[in-house]
Amino acid sequence: MLSIYNILGAVLSLSPFPMKLLIGEMCFAGFFKRRERFVLRLIISTIIQVAISIFLYLLVRGKGWFAENTLYYFLQFAVSVAFMKLLFDEKLSELLPCAVSGYMMEHISAQIFEIFFGYLKIGLENGDSSQFLTFIGVQIIVFLAASGILWLAFAKNAKDISGSSELKRSLLFLSVITLCVVLLLSSVRDRYAGESQALMVITRLLSIFSCLTLLYIRYVILEKSHIEAERAELERIVSLERKQFEQSRENIELINIKCHDMRHKIEAWEKRGLDVDKDEIAEMKNLIGIYDSRIKTGNDTLDIILTERSLYCEKEGIRLSCIADGEKLGFMTTGDICSLFGNAVENAIEAVSKLDNPEDRIISLSVREKSGMLVITVDNYYSGTLRVENGLPKSTKGDDDNHGFGMKSIRLVAEKYGGEVSVTVDDMFHLSVIIPLPTKI
Repeated sequence: MLSIYNILGAVLSLSPFPMKLLIGEMCFAGFFKRRERFVLRLIISTIIQVAISIFLYLLVRGKGWFAENTLYYFLQFAVSVAFMKLLFDEKLSELLPCAVSGYMMEHISAQIFEIFFGYLKIGLENGDSSQFLTFIGVQIIVFLAASGILWLAFAKNAKDISGSSELKRSLLFLSVITLCVVLLLSSVRDRYAGESQALMVITRLLSIFSCLTLLYIRYVILEKSHIEAERAELERIVSLERKQFEQSRENIELINIKCHDMRHKIEAWEKRGLDVDKDEIAEMKNLIGIYDSRIKTGNDTLDIILTERSLYCEKEGIRLSCIADGEKLGFMTTGDICSLFGNAVENAIEAVSKLDNPEDRIISLSVREKSGMLVITVDNYYSGTLRVENGLPKSTKGDDDNHGFGMKSIRLVAEKYGGEVSVTVDDMFHLSVIIPLPTKI
């Protein structure tokens, strides 16, 4: 028969485990889609998991070391995964690696506790009820400290795996194998815990190392997935920019041809003395002035980009000033020029379009050579507050995963040619791209 003391001991000693396991899992679930009434679901699931934990302990107690260790913790983990499914609207295959990572976090804190504070169990085994609160309190403190460090190292900036089914399968397989190995080895170790204290410490350190390895591999896989997804998106955007450039070039060439033809027609009308309203003639000449106002920098690709953007700026009341030595861009491909200047000017246009004061709707572009370096600067006013992280401004659209590719594309082009991008913010936004010019032979 179980005494009141046994039941109380089970409640106090086992309650922290499901809560720590749930907290660990939540640390790695930041990018999952939450279900409705998430907080209420979380509270209810925590209470039920604690109750199930105690029930499972009473169920397997006395059934042998395998049941009391491996089976008990495996069932606990399975229950936690089921509740994760109730909390998050994600596939089980997505939740399982996250749950294993949470278990690894709990397991690491538990091993640290056992190595340094395992002596607190002696009081519990001797029936000293006063040790319960100390036992639980120290356990929670160790868990919070360890999980905080692990969260900062492996979970804080983690993002979901995007697109790569192979990476997802690899992570799932790795998670399942690691869980089985840790459960079985921990159970066998605890079976012989009283035979060698030194061996126990060594095996616990090995468990910590194994769990840290899993968390690191998971972090690397997620980072690789995110980088691949971002690169694919950048390639898609560059492809679209190239297609847009080709279309813009065709449109501008067509406009220029039509304007050129129209000018000759007007000159012919004037020479022939046709009875045409002079005001209409003057208006047509102003419209045809588009042909003469085409920006010419010495680089055809840059000319087309700036001409197209300048037409839009004229329509929106934005002044685009440009002092550019386009001949210095001869070493760059057409696609790279499109990405760099197209994104830089587009970002500036988007920023000044939000300004109410017409005097502030100004964009200044400069391309020049300085000390063997190609120096590209774009300056414009802006509204609101800009945060610069890792040398680039954070997206103002509130979605860093789906926006901000313009600046990343600019940096990618600069780094391709051995250059760098810098951003400074004061009263104005200053974008600077510095690229070493090829050495002339």
